[in-house]
Amino acid sequence: MQKRNFAMLLKKYKSLMLPLAIIIGVLFSKWLHSLVNLVPFFVFMVLFFAYSGLNFHKMRITKLNIVLLIVHFLTAIGVYWLCTLFFNPIVAKGVLVGVICPVAAAASAVVVALGGNREICVVHILLDNFFICIAAPIMFSLAESSADISFIASALILLGKLFPVVILPLLLVILLRKLTPNFAITLKKYEWLSILFWSMALLLNMAATGWAVIEIGKEFKAEIIIMIVLAFVMCVAQFGFGRLLGRQFNEKVVCAQAIGQKNTGLGIWMAYTYFSNPLTTMYAAAYAVFQNIFNSIQMYLHDKKKR
Repeated sequence: MQKRNFAMLLKKYKSLMLPLAIIIGVLFSKWLHSLVNLVPFFVFMVLFFAYSGLNFHKMRITKLNIVLLIVHFLTAIGVYWLCTLFFNPIVAKGVLVGVICPVAAAASAVVVALGGNREICVVHILLDNFFICIAAPIMFSLAESSADISFIASALILLGKLFPVVILPLLLVILLRKLTPNFAITLKKYEWLSILFWSMALLLNMAATGWAVIEIGKEFKAEIIIMIVLAFVMCVAQFGFGRLLGRQFNEKVVCAQAIGQKNTGLGIWMAYTYFSNPLTTMYAAAYAVFQNIFNSIQMYLHDKKKR
């Protein structure tokens, strides 16, 4: 009975969980930033519970999945080129990291919460993450020639980062369905937990970002302001374009999340790994705040409409 009441309470106030996670993470960043290494575990749990409700018979690569990959690649190239024309290299590289990082694993949880097509979203998550293992090393090597890492090594490092949190939970769900089908059926009842784990991952990412701003923000105020403004503009543009594209395929929710919801945690890690200036993480950090506020508003309006 208590579990059911907790689940109902969580579902009722899920639209408040993301902004609350952002606020707590920033306010208590001094004490929580050191726990950022727990984020991959929380992302793993997000996908494990999100995958538990999948209908594998409906999972296939569609025309929409291909279109979304093309949009992602062209957007990354076009936006980075424009930024090199109007802004300094630090800003341009920061934007590149934020735009090219793959769709967030948590997008599947949002799609489910908003009543979208879970299977199309999960297929895109898998394809987009593999795509980034190839595209990101190429783009980063062009952006910073001093990056002392080969293409193959870079691709393998990215794959090593993505496999445990994106592919492994899917394999685990498949294995459970084969070996213990009754337990796998029971798991479907707890897919709502993905929202809780997603909020925990966001809280720790915001704590790490808040602490980084405190440490290095004083010297680069202008660049930080520019990247925050660009993150807001790109967030609105990408979610908006996603909904417009989704109308053509009758999948507005999926397309908006696929284009607008970014794995900013991976983006922050890539910025630290490939670029010499840690300030390049700020665009991805600011984008994380805006995309989660946007999703909170969407979930609130969706729940209000249902009621």
